[in-house]
Amino acid sequence: MRHFIAVLLLLTWSSAFAQETDRRLSISIPAASLEATLKLLEQQSGISISYELTRVKGIQVKAHVYKDTPLGTILRDILKGTPLDYKQKGSNILIISRLPAANTLSGVVEDAVSGEKLIGVSIVAAQQQAGTTTNNYGFYSITLPGDSLHLQVSYIGYRRLDTVIGMTGDQRVNFRLQAGSRQLEEVTINGSRAARIQESSQMSRISLPASQIRSMPRLLGEPDLLKALQLMPGVKQGTEGSSALLVRGGTPDQNLILLDGAPLYHPMHLLGIFSTFNTSVLKDVTLYKGAFPARYGGRLSSVVDISTKDGDLYKHHGEFSVGLLSTQLTLEGPLQKGKTSYVISGRRSYPDLIATPIVKRSDADLNKFSLFFYDLNAKVHHQFSAKDKLYLSFYMGKDRLRTRSKSTTDEDPAVDNYDLSDLALQWGNITGTLRWSHIVSPKLFTNTMLIGSSYRFNTGIYTENKYDADVSTNTLKLNSGIRDYGVKTDIDYRPVPAHAVKMGAAYMYRVFTPGIVRMKQTDGEAVTLDSLNNNRRIGAAEMDLYAEDDWEIAPRLKLNAGLHWSAFSVQDHFYHSLQPRVSMRFLLPGDWGLKASYTHMTQYIHLLANNSISLPTDLWVPATKKIAPQQARQFALGVARNLFRNKFEFSAEAYYKKMYKVAEYKDGAEYLTTSKGDTWQEQISSGTGRSYGLELLLQKKTGRLTGWMGYTWAISDRNVPGVNYGRTFYYKYDRRHDFHLVTIYRLRKNIELSGTWTYQSASPFTIPVARYEGVEGPINPDGTHYWPPNVDYINNRNNVRIAAYHRLDLGVSFIKEKRNGNIRTWNISILNVYNRMNPFFYYVNGYSDTKAKVRLNGIILLPLVPSFSYSLKF
Repeated sequence: MRHFIAVLLLLTWSSAFAQETDRRLSISIPAASLEATLKLLEQQSGISISYELTRVKGIQVKAHVYKDTPLGTILRDILKGTPLDYKQKGSNILIISRLPAANTLSGVVEDAVSGEKLIGVSIVAAQQQAGTTTNNYGFYSITLPGDSLHLQVSYIGYRRLDTVIGMTGDQRVNFRLQAGSRQLEEVTINGSRAARIQESSQMSRISLPASQIRSMPRLLGEPDLLKALQLMPGVKQGTEGSSALLVRGGTPDQNLILLDGAPLYHPMHLLGIFSTFNTSVLKDVTLYKGAFPARYGGRLSSVVDISTKDGDLYKHHGEFSVGLLSTQLTLEGPLQKGKTSYVISGRRSYPDLIATPIVKRSDADLNKFSLFFYDLNAKVHHQFSAKDKLYLSFYMGKDRLRTRSKSTTDEDPAVDNYDLSDLALQWGNITGTLRWSHIVSPKLFTNTMLIGSSYRFNTGIYTENKYDADVSTNTLKLNSGIRDYGVKTDIDYRPVPAHAVKMGAAYMYRVFTPGIVRMKQTDGEAVTLDSLNNNRRIGAAEMDLYAEDDWEIAPRLKLNAGLHWSAFSVQDHFYHSLQPRVSMRFLLPGDWGLKASYTHMTQYIHLLANNSISLPTDLWVPATKKIAPQQARQFALGVARNLFRNKFEFSAEAYYKKMYKVAEYKDGAEYLTTSKGDTWQEQISSGTGRSYGLELLLQKKTGRLTGWMGYTWAISDRNVPGVNYGRTFYYKYDRRHDFHLVTIYRLRKNIELSGTWTYQSASPFTIPVARYEGVEGPINPDGTHYWPPNVDYINNRNNVRIAAYHRLDLGVSFIKEKRNGNIRTWNISILNVYNRMNPFFYYVNGYSDTKAKVRLNGIILLPLVPSFSYSLKF
């Protein structure tokens, strides 16, 4: 009872204070000084009104008559037109200086030379202790009180801009930043208020400049985006040389890879050795390993958001490069100066030109060999006005492998007998986006996209055998793939610096081709087999809605919270999911940022694969009536801080992720089924997955020496009914320890050194523990006995770990700027400097007759590999 009375009195007291300015007065105020008027109001109301005499001195008030009018209304009326305002504090009223009106400064930040819009630029108003960053399209907006703003505009690789902007009403200002000198000492950002990692509410995010990717050691002279991302903590590679991304215990299909907003499904060339991204057209690359903002959805493990260059609005230039693997040419410039720009880039590899003579010498029967890939990127950017811009982006890439051999027998007299074999594989991606960016108001920005994406894989195997007059043929064709058609709109609203609100919606129609197999066999004129499985194309629609707010609740506390709702309609079945996302930071003593996040993700597609190599033959399939969508929940906790006068960024993160309904092939399942019906759904089973670990990253982004050092301790396992006898097993991508050291050092103005060293503890591998000989079976029609093959017994999936992986790569670039302004670069790289034999794959070579031992052979893909490349910017 005592506590109840105390609370009641407290509420009554607070309510009385809140009602002071609501007290009504009937009063006649004569024309007099403000000081005299305030004293009169104080006497009539019985409420204390406090002020500094110097503030009210010299201000006159006109005569007023009020009848039953709230005190607050009277105060606002008599102070109107003066530089003063009032504020209630407890039972007192204070006369204070009127805050200046808040005005909005907005615009875009671009490269001073090319007009390229810059992403993630930091814009800080140090005196007001507020700031913002440009969005993915270079737009910024900041609303602050004051007659002027002293701003610091900074971006890695560009000179910092310090400027004062007069704020007489809303202003639109476009900032143009000058690129730093090639002597990187002059690029260092010294401002203490530049964006610092501990101040952001976002965690588990990594931004990687394209220039840094191009400076690293190269395989066969080819800079590779995905291989650079594999060197980050929390990201693993599948096998030696593979470009597949395996993020925090996930699989390749759990990565959402966006190229200018369009999803890319198989971003690799040459059976996964190289990525599809031509680094000469990349502008910005951001990797999210967790703490996913609400605007992203559809995958469980990561988002790789890639933006390409818009093209130079003012002058034509280009880049040409040639290496041991490929040649590329990039051109960009204005179609209409200052209004319309273009960028076009093409790349073509030529391993077939080098390998064909070697292969043909080793195989006399081979009469055709073809192996190559190509990429084509194109983009057109048009500015209708300062508020409206249109972008058209296009990408096409394709791989092709074909071998044709024909063997004959030497007989006397000669006979026309032969065995012919023809294998053709072809796969590739096509994406396109049409994007309209519109500035609705200084605080509101919209972006609308039409999106198209297609991935297709086609393979054909044809054999023909002729013996005397008998001719038999065997044909196998497989087609698979996925196509997307969609629309997406995003809204970016920035009412005040404490809030950055994003919301949007998307609709995507997908067509899945989950492996259509056609088999045909002939014997002479007779057709002995003509089979077509009816793994029909499956159409599905996916819808997304999201809203998020990056909210600075207090100077020490910042929160990014949002909701993502998605739905999937397939085969008359409707799935939907509400996915909360939250990420926060709290500034601890010592300027350390404590960060935490929770994300819930849902994925409506699966990738069916039977090994640890991401191959184009892996099948993309949708969630169906029988196969549920994948889901994941991830928690993360970490600390972050800039160190050594903001020259280094340090972060440490611990995470725990639980995955549900992840699909695996059952033990003994057929990989590519040719039977009637949608039998792929019968070949797989869904279960749970778990991963947790600790990631450390120390990164230096400015100065002559740049790079990072990263370490990961992680565990990943699965439990899937029908797999491994229903027992939990370590996943095939599970490695306990990863360590990466990456350094790029500008030795002199024209010499740049780079090196990477990687260590990964042994990954799991499955070996049989026993082999049983086949027994004599029934008699075949031709009188022979049927002998089944030997049977291997496997007691547990991924039951051994064989050897750790480590490798040192080195590179050096010789850069020369010619008198005509052209820049020539020679790059020499050596991969696997100390020739560590890291197996690409193991296979069983036999068993000991006397001991419980198995002999394994490893296939080495990358021994010591030297390479060089030449590039010219003109």
